[in-house]
Amino acid sequence: MKNVAHLTAPLAAVLGAIAVSTAPIANADSTDDRYLQGLKDAQITWAGGSDQAMIELAHSVCKDFSNGFTFEKTLADVKTATPQLADTSIGKIMGVATGTGNRIRS
Repeated sequence: MKNVAHLTAPLAAVLGAIAVSTAPIANADSTDDRYLQGLKDAQITWAGGSDQAMIELAHSVCKDFSNGFTFEKTLADVKTATPQLADTSIGKIMGVATGTGNRIRS
C-alpha cells in the first residue's frame, strides 16, 4: 500500500501538467478555425504565430458592425490596426470575418 501512496503525488502532478498543457487545444473554437481557413482560402497570409492577432482582428470587425459602425468606419479601424495591408486585403478580412459567424459571437 505504501508503494501506491508514493505514486499518487507524481501521477497527480503529471496529469495536472497534461491537463494544463492541453487546455488550449480542448478549447479551440471551430468558428475561429473556419475564419483562419477562410483567410488562407482568400490568399491572405500573416506571420507565423500570430493566429490570435488575426482572430482578434475578426472579433473587432464584428464588434464594430454589431455597434452599428458603417463599412467605411470599420475599414478605417482595421486600416489603423494594420496599416501595412492594402484596402483589398482588409476587405477580404472583413468579408471572411463576417461570413464565418464571428459577427454573431462578438
